[in-house]
Amino acid sequence: MGRNKKLRARIEGLRSVIAVHLRKIAREQNRPSPDDTLLRHWKTEIAAWQRTVRNLERRLVKGKRHED
Repeated sequence: MGRNKKLRARIEGLRSVIAVHLRKIAREQNRPSPDDTLLRHWKTEIAAWQRTVRNLERRLVKGKRHED
């Protein structure tokens, strides 16, 4: 598997994990007494994964069609 393909697969995996955590946050916030510690933990993880996605996106090699 090529480098770009591996990076894109990793990015997609992180995005799906982020989506799962966002659903967990929404579910927890709808509870009568949400667990703030849990919410803070999930938000911290999401922020870290978003930073990783941005870094991986910068590492993607652009092809001839994307010479911006």
